[in-house]
Amino acid sequence: MKHKGDGFLIVASVKQKFVEAGISCADSIREYAPDASITFATEKRFVTDEIHDLCDIVLDDAPNHKRAKLWALPKTPYERTFYIDADCEVRSNRITEAFDLLGDDDIMLTKIREYAAAYVHFPGGSLVDHCGLFVYNSKPHTINFMHKWWETYEMQCTQWPWDENLYPSKHLREWDQWTYWWLMNKTEHAIKHSYFPEPDCIWNWVNTYQDSREKIDIDDVIIWHHTIKG
Repeated sequence: MKHKGDGFLIVASVKQKFVEAGISCADSIREYAPDASITFATEKRFVTDEIHDLCDIVLDDAPNHKRAKLWALPKTPYERTFYIDADCEVRSNRITEAFDLLGDDDIMLTKIREYAAAYVHFPGGSLVDHCGLFVYNSKPHTINFMHKWWETYEMQCTQWPWDENLYPSKHLREWDQWTYWWLMNKTEHAIKHSYFPEPDCIWNWVNTYQDSREKIDIDDVIIWHHTIKG
């Protein structure tokens, strides 16, 4: 697929409520970045005129899979992509600053807040990077990483080739953040990563975060992450 500039990627599959959230997310991007290019990936059965009206590109062959986002990441049509979870809401016109913040890095994320995370520490390491939204480039090694992320997650759903004592499947199997951690820390597929500028949480304000603990003005939040349960 031909790459063209910067754009946003939203992925929604499996359930109608995720698609409806993704449509709301796209609408919020349009409100604050009306000229932005948006790609929406979903299953054919969920495609509507509203999605076509809101988004520049619609990928309608997404799998019926809870981590369809990993399938979509290497299919980006952009040189720099802002992947954003479907249950996010953009609240600031600062949203377009994210592309230039990436700089020479391959991927830029926010950090997990341990007090608001389901599972962080395991005997072999700790999950640090929050994979709910991030900016990445389309260089060949980055796209290769995205392919590996999807392939490895698919594998871990049914197999567990890792040492259970270091990497307990009962805690880690569910998370694509684990797959990301493994690829970044234990394989040759690792790419150069960085974090959004501090306070990074304003770029990915998960609804379980606490503004007093983060010491921010809640009005400064750029993206609100609502977290819809499956």
